[in-house]
Amino acid sequence: MVLVLITYIIGVFLPAEHVAEGERVVHAPIEAVAARIRDVEGQPKWRRGVKAIELLPSETGGIHYREIGANGPMTFRFREVERGRRFESVIADDTLPFGGRWIISLEPAESGTRVRIREEGTVRPPIFRALSRFVFGHQSTLKAYLDDLEASIAVRTTKEG
Repeated sequence: MVLVLITYIIGVFLPAEHVAEGERVVHAPIEAVAARIRDVEGQPKWRRGVKAIELLPSETGGIHYREIGANGPMTFRFREVERGRRFESVIADDTLPFGGRWIISLEPAESGTRVRIREEGTVRPPIFRALSRFVFGHQSTLKAYLDDLEASIAVRTTKEG
């Protein structure tokens, strides 16, 4: 109980908002990487922990969908901001203890495509803020996404070539 109280108190003093960034060079052409990111419905085939994607009616343009994963369902709005170069994914569920958006940018790199993700997130409950910052790390989800993206493209290019 004391540990929970200490964790809560630490979380109270942490900001609710955070920014996390990560990048990876994926050894595939930018068009292939953009196609993989754009194919929201295909995520269960290559992302660990994503069991299903349910498309929802879009109210704002782009793609509105529910991701069914290890942590339960989450609703997102996804849009392509700049064709084949920049994407935005926003958590569209205010009932969750966290929220925010990802900005995914692609640019040519010498050996493929540089994928950059910027997470602008919010963690509301103080105890989750402390755990997110010191136990799980703000970058853990985007790192897993980059790992899965890279592995899925590597498998695809290996099979094709």
